[in-house]
Amino acid sequence: MAVYFLTSHIGNSARAIYDQFNRPLHDMLAGLCDYTGVCVIEIAIICLVSAVLVYIIFSVIFFIKNLKDKEHSVLKQILSFLLTFVMLFCLIYGGFCILWGPYYSAPDVAEVCGIEANPEGVLHADLIKVDEGFVNLANEYSAKVSRDAEGHFVSSTDPFEHAAVLYDGVSVRYPGLKAETHRPKKFFFSRMLSYMDFTGFFSPFTGEACINTDSPSSMTPVTIAHELAHQRGIAAEDEANFIAVITCLEDGDDDFVYSASLFALSHLQNALYKSGDTEEWERLKESYSEGVKADLAENREYWNSFRDSAVHQAVSDTYDAFLKSYDQELGRETYGACVDLLVEYYRQIW
Repeated sequence: MAVYFLTSHIGNSARAIYDQFNRPLHDMLAGLCDYTGVCVIEIAIICLVSAVLVYIIFSVIFFIKNLKDKEHSVLKQILSFLLTFVMLFCLIYGGFCILWGPYYSAPDVAEVCGIEANPEGVLHADLIKVDEGFVNLANEYSAKVSRDAEGHFVSSTDPFEHAAVLYDGVSVRYPGLKAETHRPKKFFFSRMLSYMDFTGFFSPFTGEACINTDSPSSMTPVTIAHELAHQRGIAAEDEANFIAVITCLEDGDDDFVYSASLFALSHLQNALYKSGDTEEWERLKESYSEGVKADLAENREYWNSFRDSAVHQAVSDTYDAFLKSYDQELGRETYGACVDLLVEYYRQIW
């Protein structure tokens, strides 16, 4: 932990660690994990949790057996037990710091793509223009994708297989995004990720991009693009969201274009609603196609079912504090800050 916090404040030290240590290490680890179809970090988590449970059980048994033995101090046993967990936390968090922290010193969207959000914000007219553009795009592609009997999106091809070529198009335009693509992994206990409000995550311990497959499939393609952006060194969540959208649209696959346009639309509409212009927000909402309405409703209902859980609240607060500890000042709101980048990028195209 000390190495990370010191280097993050000393010139280009963190950038050098990222270039010379983190990226090569993660490419190697992810390459090794590619040989297995399972999510390696998930297996590691299961093993760790199992080991902790076994340790707790044996510690309790040992404590009870030696309760009357004067040679075994009760206070010493309790202290030893607690210090074990303090040590475990420090090891995991310390590893996380040095394996993930330097990513925040890696090239950002401004350096990789030459795109920066206007520090003064976006013009309201531009927000409406880009929002309407994504409404039209989502409506157009909602008719091109496959749907189940209830009218909800279903993938016509395997998005995990398509991930191998997903970044080919955008990396031609922005060579800084060119990198070896490692297959994203399906997280078996995805329902647990949903309770934690995660659609996916990048594992700095194995270099894997892990995807929640329990949540509605309409967001799976753009989530894959998002986690692969992290794998390419884009650390900030708002920037990874932005990269995911332009990557999917550049790729051109119907499923990925629709997923990204649906994702961008939800963020843009939220921003428009927060602006107070409910009249324009309502007008654009009324123009949604039936397919778009069905998929947004399915996604909203799914995530709302987890909002009130204690696990969700605890993890949300913890993750918010975590993002802020890495200078992501907006905390979980960082996920919505991609709106400025989307407006800046697409207002010039549309």
